[in-house]
Amino acid sequence: MTDPNLPEQPAGAVPPVPPAAPAAPASGAQQQAPSAPAYGAAPPAPAYGAPAAKPSQVLSILSLVGGIVGLVASFFYFGLLFSIAAVVLGFIAKKKEPASKGMWLTGIILGFVGLVIGIIFIILAIVAFAVLASVGTTYGSY
Repeated sequence: MTDPNLPEQPAGAVPPVPPAAPAAPASGAQQQAPSAPAYGAAPPAPAYGAPAAKPSQVLSILSLVGGIVGLVASFFYFGLLFSIAAVVLGFIAKKKEPASKGMWLTGIILGFVGLVIGIIFIILAIVAFAVLASVGTTYGSY
């Protein structure tokens, strides 16, 4: 059978061979790794893009640590400074580091709890000193 789209060939002529597709590697044959770039040449860029850099979590960590220290130290009257720092750093981290929500949210909550406990202890100390001052002393009065 002859194809009507092909031109007529003389008898005994060899038909043209179509170009061959690249041969697949034989099973079990090792594929050759790409060679290293020449000295001074830039390395090839990855096909899928470079991995994203991990976001910074410094403010969130500081807020969390400040909240923990402020809560514990609020029983000793100097925890208010750490609690205030935890709340401020927590709200800054909320804007700049939204990916680390657990840390800055915990820092804010612990900071506010430390503030409340610290204020309660300061009020109790003022009341205790006022009561002691109103009682007066009886040393020497017979």
